[in-house]
Amino acid sequence: MRNDPYFTRARFPSLCAETGRKINKGDEIAYYPRARKVYHAESKQAAELRGLQFNAAFGMADANW
Repeated sequence: MRNDPYFTRARFPSLCAETGRKINKGDEIAYYPRARKVYHAESKQAAELRGLQFNAAFGMADANW
């Protein structure tokens, strides 16, 4: 969906909304468009998104919780 979170590359320097860690241009980030927040690829929020995407890809029962 259009407002669903996704992984992308940073287009400009920023800070992680969760950890405050510096994000450089070109780093992998988890972007949440509805909240307009970015998370560093090594943050807990990004790990959660990876898990949700994995569950959805393989049709696991808890994919949409």
